[in-house]
Amino acid sequence: MEPNRREALLTKLKILLGIPVTDTSKDVQLGFSLDFTINGIQNYCNISDIPEQLENTVLLIAKDYYLNQFVAPAAAGEGEKNVQSIKRGDVQFTFFADAKVGVEGTAFIKSYATQLNAFRRLRW
Repeated sequence: MEPNRREALLTKLKILLGIPVTDTSKDVQLGFSLDFTINGIQNYCNISDIPEQLENTVLLIAKDYYLNQFVAPAAAGEGEKNVQSIKRGDVQFTFFADAKVGVEGTAFIKSYATQLNAFRRLRW
């Protein structure tokens, strides 16, 4: 992807996330999310370049990935807890741990399969 187009996508991603365009403190994480999404789509669709029709899908996937990987769970509204209890006779132990809600890795790409399948090419 040409640098000007990537920078335009990065700017749009900042706007979608409510981050000021002049704020560069999160550019590394945002750039990684964008690159991860672009590479994942290229691999899933077996294409070398992202068509303009997929730019909004790229932004939505990158936004979801950024929120899941780099934003604290409480800030993202994902402050759920896992609970485990063990009871032996009169003694009961209860453990709480933060649950990581969401999907990992390339599952982000596959959750947008309906939009991506129109651009998918067969591998021989």
